[in-house]
This record gives sequence, structure tokens and C-alpha cells, in this order.
Amino acid sequence: MMTLIRNPIVRAAAVIAVVFTLANPALTQQRGGGGGRGGGQGPVSVFAEPVRTEPFSNRVEAIGTLEANERADLTLSASDRVTAVYFEDGERVKAGKTLISLAQREQSALVEAAEATLSQARQDLDRLSPLAEQGAVSKSELEVARRNADSAAAQLRAVQSRQRDRVLVAPFDGVLGFRMVSVGSFVRPGDVVATLIDDSVMRLDFAVPSIFLMNLKPGLTIEATSKDVPGRTFKGTVASIDNAIDPVTRSVRVRAMIPNADGSLKAGMYAAVTLLTEPRKALSVPESALQPLGPETFVWVLAKGDDGAVANRVKIEAGLRQSGRVEVMSGLQEGQRVVTEGALRLREGAVVKIQDPAILKPKAAARTGGGGDPAGANRE
Repeated sequence: MMTLIRNPIVRAAAVIAVVFTLANPALTQQRGGGGGRGGGQGPVSVFAEPVRTEPFSNRVEAIGTLEANERADLTLSASDRVTAVYFEDGERVKAGKTLISLAQREQSALVEAAEATLSQARQDLDRLSPLAEQGAVSKSELEVARRNADSAAAQLRAVQSRQRDRVLVAPFDGVLGFRMVSVGSFVRPGDVVATLIDDSVMRLDFAVPSIFLMNLKPGLTIEATSKDVPGRTFKGTVASIDNAIDPVTRSVRVRAMIPNADGSLKAGMYAAVTLLTEPRKALSVPESALQPLGPETFVWVLAKGDDGAVANRVKIEAGLRQSGRVEVMSGLQEGQRVVTEGALRLREGAVVKIQDPAILKPKAAARTGGGGDPAGANRE
């Protein structure tokens, strides 16, 4: 028996619903089936990735200052006039290279005199030694001759040392700063003539909150960036940790060493530091695979079914997030495949069709031949 709808508003809504249903046969077909093969909804298209092992580490960020590995203000130990300069501003030098020489005439004469004294003392010793064996001279005379020879040798070493003090050599490999003297300048002991730094390795000192003290140890990896060298990330290792905590800032000083083979880093630069602590290998999935539900986190895991791959929702314990991937503490095994796209249309045990991720990449533009028709042109 047909029921007459008297309310005009309800009657209008019913008419609209009938018209919409007749105009959308796909909707009628979807409601009629149960998702099986007999005309129901087909497999859900999804994208999937395998669970794989990735390196993870906790990240501690800080700000540090770069310093040269070695730095020396070069000075001379003698007072005299500069007779030669063997370097230029900013020159790279090797250890032992002569840099500056002072006047040598007087000191050279003293060295020659000491050498002559030593030669005469050794001749006297050589003459008295066989005589002492024959008993022609006393042992005391031989001892005096031996003492004179030793004294002359010591005197020669002293004047030679003072002569070497009049020549400045590079104590280690590095790059020189500005030259502070010229030929003819008079220098005194302690006058800085140049600055030498070893920038092959840079020291990076920074402060870390004391709550991370138990995770700090030499050998940890750090990453550093500086606005003075944009677009580059420098990697280094922790070399040492200070033996005390600052009572005001409650932080501990850490020193890292960063290789600087190309000399890009300069002393005095500020650098943003990322300290990587507790390095480990752990299972991971893409962030897009996660489906939070309240305090819990789920992913859709693919398994083999009678009609193909099926999706099952699995609860996991998520850990650290890093570079678009999430550390999986529990719930998954390596090699399992998880749904990364299309999970919103899934239900438990739904049959899925795994799509190739390559279809998401833009296709190459159509090529045009040398004398042929343009791509897409109509041919009669």
C-alpha cells in the first residue's frame, strides 16, 4: 500500500533523493553490492612501502664558536735588525720554513770563535791521552784537558743556540696572517711579527645542558652550519668534554673537531651545532603511513589473502621522527609492507591493489621529430 506524504517539505526532499539516485547509477550499484566479486566494490588502490632499518639518533642543538686547531703569535728571542723576510701575508707554510732572519755577523763570529776553542781543547786532550797512559803526565792534567774540551763544546752549543734564536721558523703547518715587520725593522724579544694558525682542523666549542651529560662521550657525531658559509653542512666528532658544569647556566662545555681541508671555515665564526647522541639502528616507516587514534598509533599492514593482498590495521609504538621517517619501537617486522597512501578508504581485511609509485612522477614531455608532425597533431 502506498503511503501519501502530506508534508510538502518532506515530499520535496523525497523527490530530490529519487532524482539524485536515478542520475547516479554508480551509487546504486555501490550500495547494492557487499564488496565481493559479484558486482560490488573492487580492490582499493593504495601505495605501499616496506618496513626497513634506518639509522636514528637523538638530536641536541646548540650554538658554538669556531677556533683554529693551533694558533701561535710568532716572536723572536733576540733584539736586532731584520735582514730578510721570507713570507707574504696569508701564505701557507710548512713546519720548519724560515720566515725571518736577523743580523748574523756578530753572532757568526762568536760561533767561529767557539768552534776554534773547541778544536784546540780537543787537540790538547788527544795529545795528553797517550801520555797519561804511559805515565808521562799526571791524571789530574788529563782531567783538566778533558774538562776544557767539555766546556768548549758546551760554549759552542750555547752560541749556536743564540744564533738559531735570530732566525724565526714556522713551528707547524698553517696559514700566516698579516706581516708586522719589514726588512730594516728593529725587533725586540716578545714583539709579534706574524700570527700562524693551523686551520686544517677546526675546534668547535659549545655548551650542552647538563641533563644530556650522561649521553655525552668522545666520538659522537656532530653537524654544524654557519650563515657565513650558506648551503653547507660540516660534520665532525666530539673530541673532549669539560670536567665541570657551569653553576650559573647548568651546562657543560663540549669541544668537537671538524675537518677543514678546503679552508672554508674561519676562526671566530658562529655555527649552529646539532649533536647526535645515542646512535642506533631501528625499524622505520614513512610518516604518511601513521594513523593516530587518540593516544594510540596504527598503520595498515599488507598481507596475502585469497583474492590478493589485504590490509590489516596494526597498532605500533612510534619513536623518534627523523627526515620524514618514524622510528618503530614495536609492532612491526622488517620487510612487512605498510600503506602510505589511500589508507582513508580501507577497512579491516579489505582487498587492495598496490600501485607503482612511478605513476606519481610527472611524465616526460612529448618529443618532436626533426621533420615530422608535432606530438598530438591530427593526421588525415
